[in-house]
Amino acid sequence: MELPHSYRGKRHVPVPSGRFVVGCTDLMIGGPTKEDGCFLRIFYPTKLTDTYANSNDWATWMPHRKYKEGYAIVRGLTSFIGKRVISWVFGKPYIPVVVDGEPSNEPPFPVIVFSHGIKSCRTVYSIFCSDISSHGFIVAAIEHRDRSACMSYTLEREQSIRGGGLVERWIPYRPLPFERNDMPSRREQLEIRTRECTQTLDLLARLNDGVQVQHLLHSTMDLVIFKGLMDLSSPIIAGHSFGSTTLLRTLAADKRYKIGLAMDAWMWPLKDEPELAESIEQPILFINSANFQTRFSLEIMKRFTADADKRHVVTIKGSIHDSQSDVPCLLPKFIRRFEYPSAIDPLLATQLSNRITLLYLRRQLAGYPADDELSNLVEKSADLLLEGIP
Repeated sequence: MELPHSYRGKRHVPVPSGRFVVGCTDLMIGGPTKEDGCFLRIFYPTKLTDTYANSNDWATWMPHRKYKEGYAIVRGLTSFIGKRVISWVFGKPYIPVVVDGEPSNEPPFPVIVFSHGIKSCRTVYSIFCSDISSHGFIVAAIEHRDRSACMSYTLEREQSIRGGGLVERWIPYRPLPFERNDMPSRREQLEIRTRECTQTLDLLARLNDGVQVQHLLHSTMDLVIFKGLMDLSSPIIAGHSFGSTTLLRTLAADKRYKIGLAMDAWMWPLKDEPELAESIEQPILFINSANFQTRFSLEIMKRFTADADKRHVVTIKGSIHDSQSDVPCLLPKFIRRFEYPSAIDPLLATQLSNRITLLYLRRQLAGYPADDELSNLVEKSADLLLEGIP
């Protein structure tokens, strides 16, 4: 099918492939200080039976008009012109998941916490998050507020407003030099990101226990519905690019996470930390693109793959760094060919990455039988896959 997809005039990312219709809701949780709290979108299996029948309640991919300004900033465009360019390029895309849909009554579901890459936000990996969730997972996509996101915000109480109302404090992207003089700033960002990954898992545990939390966003959803919905015996942490750097740091710092899924990991920020690999015991799957990883990066990655029984590396030939994000699947064909030239179809690259992930998780998690449908696409595309680090 030609990309981007469309249903009744709504442009959208691909519909999830699993048996569950997926729901989503955004959560912003405050804390006693500005450094506490977290911001995320949760994707989860629902009781619903037809994704298309619920298209009126699909989530929007662009969370707020301010994010258009953020995308303009990361593209080096002025705010006034850039927002119009972004609106023209992306239009108003949707994610075929149902906002605040009623969760499935088949819990508990394993949990994945997802960390986005630089210049992204909580919706940029919605294909991955929704597709994995449709196969029986709860996926919590963090929006990091370390100024690596294209745009983000906090809600803070303003005492000058009657009743101490909440006001938006926007956090724009901060440009940094790439792999030159940015190491101190990257380490500072990693400290924030790692803390947010731990706080997110803390939040999910409280929700699963039925504990009331301070939910700052306006929502029709009663968070008590998440009580008992999650299997937190083996939490998984996933991420793309700088998000993979984040998950490696988090695996070392928070041993509650039992599995790592590193999508085209950006290894440069860890080049001066050889001891980090020795402090990680959990199994990790690395899924690399063909054009992003350098020999220098792969040498750093080898530190984390010494245990071949626990660590696996797969490269998808012909793919690009952005193949694991939504962006190539949303752009018009002529822009995609110019801006994101991939040797293989972007949807195939995404599907392969997601199915490799699911097959790996089925092997790591007890009680998950083999899935022939997942295996078939991977087997048919075996010529596009390279195992290990050459």
